[in-house]
Amino acid sequence: MNRKVFKAENIQQAIANIKEELGSDAMILSTRKIPKKPLDPYAKTMFEVEAAMPENQDAKTGNDPLIESIKEDIADIKDLISIAGFGNTMHHMVCDHFESVGVLASLLRAGVSETLAGDIIRKASGLMDETADQDARIRSLKKGVMHQCLNQIATKDFFNRDNSSGVPHVAAFVGPTGVGKTTTIAKLAAMLSFQRKMKVGLISIDNYRVGAFEQLKAYASIMGLLCVPAFSSQDLSCALDRMKSMDMVLIDTAGHSHFDKLKIDSILQLIKTDFRISVHLVLSVTSEAIIMTDAAAAFSVFNPDTVVFTKIDETKRCGKILDQVNDIQLPVSLIANGQRVPEDLIIPDKRQLLQIILGKGPKEKN
Repeated sequence: MNRKVFKAENIQQAIANIKEELGSDAMILSTRKIPKKPLDPYAKTMFEVEAAMPENQDAKTGNDPLIESIKEDIADIKDLISIAGFGNTMHHMVCDHFESVGVLASLLRAGVSETLAGDIIRKASGLMDETADQDARIRSLKKGVMHQCLNQIATKDFFNRDNSSGVPHVAAFVGPTGVGKTTTIAKLAAMLSFQRKMKVGLISIDNYRVGAFEQLKAYASIMGLLCVPAFSSQDLSCALDRMKSMDMVLIDTAGHSHFDKLKIDSILQLIKTDFRISVHLVLSVTSEAIIMTDAAAAFSVFNPDTVVFTKIDETKRCGKILDQVNDIQLPVSLIANGQRVPEDLIIPDKRQLLQIILGKGPKEKN
């Protein structure tokens, strides 16, 4: 096998040189970043790629074990190509921390923003032993990235309560239209009632969406739970007084555009009662990142206790969750990953949540 080493200022140029000299059938054997010489701080960053052209087709077949051994290097090239569409920040990141290519590409493909992915890589890279070999640096980087990601997220099982104090825990769910609040409440009610053996009551204060109360009441009838409407502060107070014997009371609110400040304020005024009501912001991961950010800002007037993410089964880019929890600094209490009640609801711990963020967690089940 005819091996040759190609040097260039970037991987793309090196690959172009390989194709020009050896042809498109050439195999990439290894890639590495050439360290700058300490005495020449102005030297350009260079990359070295070793490639080879099999002497004949039989040689290709005989080299199957070699091909297997270089799959990781080929994956690195694919990762570089996937990063190529991002801005100069990512290109500088690759030059400064070449061993980060695979991890960085994974974060970006998962949907983590360029800014946050770069910040995580920089922090993790700062903990690496630069004198170690490349494999050791990559292992160290991956461990550091996982550590940084875990530091970015928090989870809380907010619904493991009882009314030993004589007062039920009351939880209201708020968020934009169409994020799945009603279905999420139905799933949670079933989980608390059947799995945790809690007494659960349901209240709907959604008087905007046609059939909203009927939908929640249908779920409640199936589960044998009390469900009542409350469309004024007086109604809500009476409903909560009626449910004093419950362990948990779940309130379904109307979904509104995050631009409709008046209607958001009307919900805020409605749930101001003598009862202590926790608030849980519901966001759909299928929404664009900027829409999720704007919605979180609009509903921040409720001072939410936790955030709930829905529809993770409908996207492969759950990395947006990492950006959201980094921005709003709220623990995640629930993850909804399908339409089945109550199966498709997760009360995650931090590691489960990170698996979901990176695209390795549970999706909709068959």
